[in-house]
Amino acid sequence: MTEKDKISGTAGSDPAQAFSPLLEARQLVREKRYHEAHALARSVAERDPDQTDAYYVLGIIAYEHRDFVRALKLFEVAVQKGHPEPGPHVQAARCLVQLSKPKEALAHIEAAKMLNPSDNFTLSSIGVTLSWLDRHSEAVTFHRKATQVSPDNALSFFNLGSSLQFVGDFDGAKDAYRACLKLSPGFAPALAHLTLITKQTAENNDLPALEAAWQKRHPADTEGGLQIAQAIAKVYEDLGEPEPAMAWFDKGKALVRQVLPDRRDRDRTSFEAAKTLARTLRQETDAPADGPLFIVGLPRSGTTLVDRILSSHSQVIAAGERSDFGTCLHRAIGIATDDFLDPRVIARAAEVDLSVVGQRYVDSLRAILNSTQRFTDKLPVNLFFVPAILAALPSARVVCLRRHPADSALSIYRQLFTLNAKHYRFAYDLESLAEYVAEFNDLVEAYVSALPASRFAVVDYETLVDNPEAEIRRLLEFSGLSFEQACLDFQDNPAPVATASVAQVRQPIYTSSRGRWKRYEAPLRPALRILRERGWLAEDA
Repeated sequence: MTEKDKISGTAGSDPAQAFSPLLEARQLVREKRYHEAHALARSVAERDPDQTDAYYVLGIIAYEHRDFVRALKLFEVAVQKGHPEPGPHVQAARCLVQLSKPKEALAHIEAAKMLNPSDNFTLSSIGVTLSWLDRHSEAVTFHRKATQVSPDNALSFFNLGSSLQFVGDFDGAKDAYRACLKLSPGFAPALAHLTLITKQTAENNDLPALEAAWQKRHPADTEGGLQIAQAIAKVYEDLGEPEPAMAWFDKGKALVRQVLPDRRDRDRTSFEAAKTLARTLRQETDAPADGPLFIVGLPRSGTTLVDRILSSHSQVIAAGERSDFGTCLHRAIGIATDDFLDPRVIARAAEVDLSVVGQRYVDSLRAILNSTQRFTDKLPVNLFFVPAILAALPSARVVCLRRHPADSALSIYRQLFTLNAKHYRFAYDLESLAEYVAEFNDLVEAYVSALPASRFAVVDYETLVDNPEAEIRRLLEFSGLSFEQACLDFQDNPAPVATASVAQVRQPIYTSSRGRWKRYEAPLRPALRILRERGWLAEDA
């Protein structure tokens, strides 16, 4: 959301809240004059501690500075002092999501709903928060209401389009993105998303609009530039022109390399910590397979496909991509870090009571899902926590997807990641990417050697697409599930998909992406050289 969208509507309908200094404070926030806004709102709270909107404004300022703990306290004060609007509940929920407390976040969302939210800001905030909590169908409802109360708000239409895309309504998503662009023609995320879900042809494509947007982009808008470059590359791919496509992927990634620090050394340390943990942490081998089903691997390696297969079973539901296990582990270890894959956390996992970590994780997921069914957790980077997961949850099973290394490297390079995902920073440079793919394959080999085969299984993407029924039967048996035809017909599963594979997994299994790297062999040479040096690509391949 933009600053304007985040602060609009905070005065509420109670005249007592529409207090002149607070109206001025909100305007200062809109102008990003946070120091002045903070001083004004704080002076109001000191003079009149019952002016609940002062705490609300102070909470918004704290949230904008990513001080989620302080922001949460301020929003909770506003609630406790009787703020009549749903806004403080919603903003508290947003803080709780950032603090990885989904159960508490949902409680605040439910409280906000009881207060009949009606302004664009609050409705949009509820929708975004529900999306973060993988409640995508509910999110659609609130984003649609936000567009109805503010039909001139471009961002509300973009949010609606994103949620519709997650639930598989691509026509509705396209309409929403077009409505967004009608209101804000240069809005890069809408331009890119519309292109990415629309088949481009020589006769009808988005290239002119995208190239114009590239020329007009603001130099400081790294993410917008990346999105536009990614969309232009997608046009060329649809037109069957891999070389210009790769050139545009490179242009977009180059923008990111200029602003994000290199973390290759840190990634290597995390891989080594995970290998050591697998060798030293004792594992239960005989527990029944009736617990969570974790799906890990590299991005774009078939994890979403396997998630859809398993969650099509009548006994299983999909929890989405959850960071909850890593968060529970972080809290148990107590290291102050904002790096989800901090190697110190991985290395010290054996020092804490993992059974407590496992129970907290299950409690968290049960609260989100509101169900006692078995569930899948498809966060690829849970790969680094696999030994801890198996020790914490004896009834859990872990499926690890593996794909041809060159196809993995290409597929990841073609993917659009959000810039704040620190653990995917390897994806913006071909040599770093190839090193990461090699490290991943080394770690999988270490896991195969150290972990019980009854609880950790590797699925090769190529084998799955070549012989789906046999592999799906094997996968279900490993997971402790009986065979069901619905698992073969996973494309009919209506559940939302909030990953890059949102379109592909609504189709039957196809083999067209196998060996795609050979069409990009020349521009991929830096990555291929490293994969060969590390022993993961044959010299004659």
